[in-house]
Amino acid sequence: QMWEEAIALGKELAEQYENEMFDYEQLSELLRKQAQFYENIVKVIRPKPDYFAVGYYGQGFPTFIRNKVFIYRGKEYERREDFEARLLTQFPNAEKMKTTSPPGDDIKNSSGQYIQCFTVKPKLDLPSKFHRPVSEQIMSFYRVNEVQRFEYSRPVRKGEKNPDNEFANMWIERTIYVTAYKLPGILRWFEVKSVFMVEISPLENAIETMQLTNDKINNMVQQHLNDPNLPINPLSMLLNGIVDPAVMGGFTNYEKAFFTEKYMHDHPEDHDKIEKLKDLIAWQIPFLAEGIRIHGEKVTEALRPFHERMEACFRQLKDKVEKQYGIRAILSSLDDRRGSRPRSMVRSFTMPSSSRPLSVASVSSISSDSTPSRPGSDGCV
Repeated sequence: QMWEEAIALGKELAEQYENEMFDYEQLSELLRKQAQFYENIVKVIRPKPDYFAVGYYGQGFPTFIRNKVFIYRGKEYERREDFEARLLTQFPNAEKMKTTSPPGDDIKNSSGQYIQCFTVKPKLDLPSKFHRPVSEQIMSFYRVNEVQRFEYSRPVRKGEKNPDNEFANMWIERTIYVTAYKLPGILRWFEVKSVFMVEISPLENAIETMQLTNDKINNMVQQHLNDPNLPINPLSMLLNGIVDPAVMGGFTNYEKAFFTEKYMHDHPEDHDKIEKLKDLIAWQIPFLAEGIRIHGEKVTEALRPFHERMEACFRQLKDKVEKQYGIRAILSSLDDRRGSRPRSMVRSFTMPSSSRPLSVASVSSISSDSTPSRPGSDGCV
């Protein structure tokens, strides 16, 4: 299903058929295949494999993997537990480490075998040809393919714990792993050649969380616009969890933590970041509106009361956000020349990781697989 790679090879072959061999019959067949590949990219949803960091520690391992870390590409729909079981069958005498912290010299110099395994997230590295926003169907391939950087994050509390608002002092320690080559390659695993760590402040974490939430809504909306036959349940869960977050508390936590006079007085350097967070909160409304519109068109009569409640919650949320943070409108690209073409939404905001000012810290222990909470919006009660 790596149609992008097939298209690139097909173009090379087409050049031979057209200008060297003059085999127009083969060229015609090849171009038909390429057309199908392009259509598949837009219409077919491909499973996204997970990536795993694996460390082999101890003198009991062969020298080419001893005390080294590798990034593995898992199989389709493969869970970490299944991957670990498959890995440990290759080393029946190895002991699985229960922590993600880098081991000490006592482990590395021991005569045994110790395997450390945890899930890492690939970092998107779009090719330079994408100089303007493109649809999620095109970008999704590059989120898990042609990747060389991977990250592992864990929350760290600094200062006194605030029982009423856990986000006020929630820092993120993020470890970045860079492999020798891009994955996937000739192998499904490559050695990690460099490791470094960055610290993300609570406010930067809030900005990133809101960005990810907005992207998630937008991506799912685009999928439904391109394929009306998609099941509605994932969209229902996503929208309801954001407009009616009875448990999470929504972005009210961010307002309490960062939009206060005290915080602005104590952190005047964060003014631009606070404005960015407010902007992202405002942008969530038009994305939610489009999602709820699609949901209303596809919802069954049995779920109509659920949809109506969700609409009521959204109206309250919309009034509050637009009053406090202004009104935003989505730029939509419509092709009136082709009436059958579904409408695609263009992301009207971007927050690439390179633009976030991060403070670099020394590499320290990583002892938790937990991830920070991901709040959505502040909906109706």
